[in-house]
Amino acid sequence: MGQNILKLIKLADIITLINALMGFASIIMTLRGQIESALVLILLAVIADAADGAVARYSGFGVLGANLDSLSDVISFGVAPAVIAFVSFSKFGSLAGVFPGLFMVCGTLRLARFNVSGKKDGFEGIPITAGGLMVALFLLVKDLVPFFEYCFAALLFILSVLMVSTISYPKIKKPIILAPMAIVLIFSIAAFFFGSLDLVKKGSLLLFILIMAYFLFPVWRKIYVRNK
Repeated sequence: MGQNILKLIKLADIITLINALMGFASIIMTLRGQIESALVLILLAVIADAADGAVARYSGFGVLGANLDSLSDVISFGVAPAVIAFVSFSKFGSLAGVFPGLFMVCGTLRLARFNVSGKKDGFEGIPITAGGLMVALFLLVKDLVPFFEYCFAALLFILSVLMVSTISYPKIKKPIILAPMAIVLIFSIAAFFFGSLDLVKKGSLLLFILIMAYFLFPVWRKIYVRNK
């Protein structure tokens, strides 16, 4: 017998829905041409995605939790970044949707694999949340990147491959690592609302470098061991 869906929703689920709304709002901002606002909304969605997990561990997991989280992540870190990526290409013409489409598909596959495998002690391939965050950070510093569109296409391809790869990534749990990254993320968001785009770019660039180093370290290690 069906149940009233409102009775199934827990506090963590509400935060998850806020994550989805941030992704939806990001798409709207993109369609209105407000790209920077759209990107910052993805950063806010990252905070909501982290918060729902923390709240769920404290107050309990609901029956909707895992599926609702994946659906929200597809919107905020799959579709929204792909839409922004699509409108960011101007030199690719009719092929502008290729790399954004690949990113969205691989991110969706990554979420589906996670739901099926149920792996909780680490990550197989980078999470879609991290992939969407990397896209947003890169676009926030696009003015600093030479040959931007070609570099961006390469980034989307690399992120797509890493999301569906079998490379193992440990979960970062140590506060000494998480705290600085969270501070830089919040700092970048606050700088945007205070109108300091220069500080937004500096914070985004620092965070991008830190996360990319985390992504590529297992790849470098695997290549080193193979060639040793």
